[in-house]
Amino acid sequence: MQYRISSQIIIFCISSTILFSSSNPVFASQSSFIPFQLSPDSRSMFHIGGIQDSSGVQPIIGMQIQPTTNLLLGGSLSPRDINTLSIYYHIIIGYIPKWKLLKISSNMIQIGIHRYRFGDFADSRWFSFSVMESAHLGSLTLNLCWNRLFTQKWERNTIVISTRIKLIKDFYLQPGAVTYFTPEFSYSPFIILSMNI
Repeated sequence: MQYRISSQIIIFCISSTILFSSSNPVFASQSSFIPFQLSPDSRSMFHIGGIQDSSGVQPIIGMQIQPTTNLLLGGSLSPRDINTLSIYYHIIIGYIPKWKLLKISSNMIQIGIHRYRFGDFADSRWFSFSVMESAHLGSLTLNLCWNRLFTQKWERNTIVISTRIKLIKDFYLQPGAVTYFTPEFSYSPFIILSMNI
């Protein structure tokens, strides 16, 4: 009985959140960034870096944990403007299936919620569904991630293309770009330094 009531409350909260979420779709496309990586040994990772967008270079910090071999939890934070204290953050849950497209690749499916707070326009919230494919070639990893960003009022697609380079033990460099297609084709380059902890 208690489980049934709890599940009904959770379903109601998720449904109402999706129904009443709103945001600027162009801003959401340009600022949504998911730096998470498949870690071969299921260790936690810390990420720090920056992404270039229309307003300049935005710093990003993030953390991911992998409590099991097929589950990833993480979040990242990006202060947007020190004067207004505006901030972008998101929380992601990822599932790593056992099937593989190629023998040298790995897959991950992610679902997330994104927020932009205290900015020039109203507080915003949007959601994402992502499918990531990673190919491993020695110490080099190539990542391709399709993201579907959405609210009840709009949907956008972005693609993240990146390379993970092992620098030294437990340290990785991840250069890449977020590509978005609407209102016009454009991209935002980024660079992330990741560390296993």
